[in-house]
Amino acid sequence: MSIGQPWRVSALILAIGASPAAAQNFQYESQVGFPDFGFMISPSDYHGPVFALADDFPQAIPPLDPQVEEILSIDFQTDPMAYVMAVRDYVFTGNIHGGDVEGDFVLQNNTAGIDWYHMPWQHWGSTGREGYHGLTREGPLAAKVLAPEQSDASYAYAVGFYNGPGGFTIGQVWNDPYGGPDLTHMIDAMDTGFAFPEGTVVGKFLFTSLGADQVPWLDNPLQWNGYVYECDVDPSVDCPKGSEMMTAPRVTQAMNLLQMDIMVKDSRADEAGGWVFGTFAYNGGAAGSSDYSDYGSFCAGIPGDGKNWCNLMPVGLMWGNDPDNADTFINSTPTETVINADLEETWINPDEALPAMHLGFNSRLNGPADNPTSSCMSCHATGQVPSVSAIMPWLDGVEIPANGTQASDAWMRWFRNFEDGEAFDEGLAVSMDFSMQLTKGIENYIQYRGQVESGLFALEYWGSGGGEPVSRGAALPTQ
Repeated sequence: MSIGQPWRVSALILAIGASPAAAQNFQYESQVGFPDFGFMISPSDYHGPVFALADDFPQAIPPLDPQVEEILSIDFQTDPMAYVMAVRDYVFTGNIHGGDVEGDFVLQNNTAGIDWYHMPWQHWGSTGREGYHGLTREGPLAAKVLAPEQSDASYAYAVGFYNGPGGFTIGQVWNDPYGGPDLTHMIDAMDTGFAFPEGTVVGKFLFTSLGADQVPWLDNPLQWNGYVYECDVDPSVDCPKGSEMMTAPRVTQAMNLLQMDIMVKDSRADEAGGWVFGTFAYNGGAAGSSDYSDYGSFCAGIPGDGKNWCNLMPVGLMWGNDPDNADTFINSTPTETVINADLEETWINPDEALPAMHLGFNSRLNGPADNPTSSCMSCHATGQVPSVSAIMPWLDGVEIPANGTQASDAWMRWFRNFEDGEAFDEGLAVSMDFSMQLTKGIENYIQYRGQVESGLFALEYWGSGGGEPVSRGAALPTQ
């Protein structure tokens, strides 16, 4: 949390000779509350800047930023490119500073007066936050899922953040840094809708250790340091199984920006629980696109590597799951982007400069780090507590349909549309309003308390099968 008298920080530097990094973190955290991260080099061996959780959540719903008002005035169905680019540029505003990109997206440093917040309790467990940028270990990147040249499997690492209206909801659930989550707001919103208020914007960056030798479109990279598992970087090192992963060796690694995801709470998306989903792919050769003047205009005046943030090209936008389209096409090793013209609630960027994308089930929207059997919406729809249903049908034992066949009703249960406030498993779980981070944080807390205090929670028994902790992703089984 920020300090209201920054002159005291300068006095501290003069008095004790603290490094700017140490002073910076002192300014951001005036009290010890939620843990910031779970994995980092020892403080006796590292003296640089570290990730500080932005958790000074607003106690009332703040007014919408003017850029959000502009976003909500754009028709995402008739002008999806304008909509998705307006969201991207809003996320960029005040968070990119020029110079060393390691200093970008320190949310407490936003120079445009726009407030952004992180989700608490992402630090715990084997996927927990690392200390450079708060990256969590996400889903696996199977060989060839990104490009034909990709011979090595790996994992994505990511950090997400919410604007002011989203921060309000987080603060309603996590209203005590020293206590557990309060589900009252989320339970009430299952009747009223808008657990996350209109105008909530979510951003998320995903990184990989894979380079241009395996994914050519990651040339000219934007890089952040990450303290990541050695087995995710070095193919010769096997990752341990189960709880042993918590103690697996980690290393400092330059991570390449791969993807950006966005979500906007927009009540016009009334078949997607009031959410519009978008995703971007990094393209180091984006300057070769005929539309680059549109993609790159925001970064034109940014010096140094900071302009590479604008190499994030839109992959597409979705505002529903097209539940009546049960045709099967799964493009798990893409050599081209296959656009499905029959989908009415997904738009895919037709720019030929966009690298080949696998997309999602039957070419619904999904990003390059996502699983080709799912979609942005189908995964996020399972955001509920407890996690009664897995994020993908085959993780619950539903057979993966073969290309060219009609998917079963059991499979299409993941590709239905939702009203605002509707839980994926009605009557068995509390909807987290499509927030997988909120789901994961609550489950992390329950697991932690259960282990430390050798106890169980009734909530773990709500579902018909008790529910399993939500997965951050899984490798597609061999078909």
